[in-house]
Amino acid sequence: MRPRALAAALVLVGGVLYGAAFPPHDASVCAWLALVPLLAVAARASARGAFLAGALYGAVFFAMTVPWVVRAVAAYFGTGTLPALALSAAICLLYVSGYVGLFAVAARRLLATGPWRALVAIPALWVTCELARATLLTGLPWELLGHSQWRGLALIQVADLGGVYALSFLVAAGNVGAYLALRALVRPGRRIAALDAVTPLAAVVLLVASAALYGEWRRAGEAARPDGPASVVALVQGNLPLAQSWRRVRAERNLVAYAGLSRRVIAEARPDLLVWPEYALSAYPESVPLLLPMLEGLARATTAGLVFGAPRIEAGRPGRRYFNSAYHLAPDGARSAYDKIRLVPFAEYRPVPWGEAIAAEAGREFGAGSQSTVFTTAIGRLGVLICYEVIFPDLARASVRAGAEVLLNLSNDGWLDSAGLGAGAQHLSIAVFRAVETRRYLARAASSGISGFVDPLGRPFALIEAGERGARAAEVRARRDLTFYVRYGDVFAGACVLVGLASLGATAVGRRGA
Repeated sequence: MRPRALAAALVLVGGVLYGAAFPPHDASVCAWLALVPLLAVAARASARGAFLAGALYGAVFFAMTVPWVVRAVAAYFGTGTLPALALSAAICLLYVSGYVGLFAVAARRLLATGPWRALVAIPALWVTCELARATLLTGLPWELLGHSQWRGLALIQVADLGGVYALSFLVAAGNVGAYLALRALVRPGRRIAALDAVTPLAAVVLLVASAALYGEWRRAGEAARPDGPASVVALVQGNLPLAQSWRRVRAERNLVAYAGLSRRVIAEARPDLLVWPEYALSAYPESVPLLLPMLEGLARATTAGLVFGAPRIEAGRPGRRYFNSAYHLAPDGARSAYDKIRLVPFAEYRPVPWGEAIAAEAGREFGAGSQSTVFTTAIGRLGVLICYEVIFPDLARASVRAGAEVLLNLSNDGWLDSAGLGAGAQHLSIAVFRAVETRRYLARAASSGISGFVDPLGRPFALIEAGERGARAAEVRARRDLTFYVRYGDVFAGACVLVGLASLGATAVGRRGA
């Protein structure tokens, strides 16, 4: 096989391994080898070749991880397949391929230095690229490398120290250790090849084992923790057809469906709190006052009220503002709202000062909320994350610092999961990390699934699967303790940025000196 063909094949294999590590495949072990082929290609390539290999690798794992994105874009924006493909390709280039290409160029240079520098600096640079993906150009931290380990309860506990980036570092270090070992073994004429192979792997095994021991210690601590008062929360998943028109009749039909499911779960489980998904009420409550009596009746049947998603109008000068909001309706009729802070570009607002936001659902361009709003209820203080806000750890941290004792995630995944390719499961896998990072119970109500609960150790339970209609009640407990990650944020990721860039700088100085 020709060198270029072999390099392309290795990149394709690596990208497929990366995608296989995530839902719906969930072969998490693949993540520990997924970067090895890319490192092998980058080490022998020119800088330009390494960038192209990284960009192709990113495109492959993007296609493997989010095969639903083209159909979701076409369904939401009402476009044909070709425009949806073009927009999806732009998303891949801006948020994945470009960063992985730069990572491959940097890894190429570091692999030419000593193995210990590579073992530390390459994982640090991978985390640097992930942090850039999560923060630049509005940010899109969807299925980072560390998210692949969401079912590994012992390992993911380190997220309360360094967030998901701590897991990404561990997995990337495993890949670098495996590559260095393979490289040492295949080099001819070296007597100490076996020692060179064992040393980096031993260091990685020690690092991973330490993380697992920390995780077991945290799990033991949670098991010994005195239980606080339990409250019953009921999630309602309507699995209704997507609202293509925001007419009053549509809102009334949705309300009747959700009210019927809620009455059933109230009779069976007597929940303290009812939670409906994003856009459960597909109308502005202020403009349809006749809908409110039914909502108030449901809230009175609980001790803590009803939380539901709906758009909101705020009158002011120079005109009206529109928000994607979560409402809390208390048993006594009092209402409060949280306005979504992180809006979806082009779908909910214009990220550029020209053109128009499509806002296919509400027919309006939304404004962004300014702060985390905590709902004070009889079961504790509730922090809300609307839809894909749950993929941003800073929002969950801000909500907990504002006093949230339980986290709620209201989502409308119908647009994403219209192809049935695992978007709901991926959303849940990311939400798991918000529970671990903050040590809070998280209750997730999605329009078409997956709805359910995650405990502070990251264990999902009482799930309503994608495509099902129903309600599920479970116990949660309010928590007030603050983790290291909540207090100090991404200091680990920031340290990775410093280590990675300093290592690159040192290699540049070394080359000039030579």
